[in-house]
Amino acid sequence: MRVAANIAAVRGYGFTGYAGAPTANLAGAARFAKNVALFAAAPFIGLAYAAAFPFVGLAVLAWYAVRAVRGRAGAA
Repeated sequence: MRVAANIAAVRGYGFTGYAGAPTANLAGAARFAKNVALFAAAPFIGLAYAAAFPFVGLAVLAWYAVRAVRGRAGAA
């Protein structure tokens, strides 16, 4: 029995299956699961950012206030 060579696989194009042949692609399934998980988590991540934003802003204002007070105290 003669088997035809898969030219794409022989030349190193990365293709190893034939059209219509089912292949087990575990990496593709893992990537799909990761994308679904990130899609489901995205609203909660955004909510965390929105909830933290005022506190981060206040911390930045406090940091600049401390730097300003230290600068004046050193100049006097």
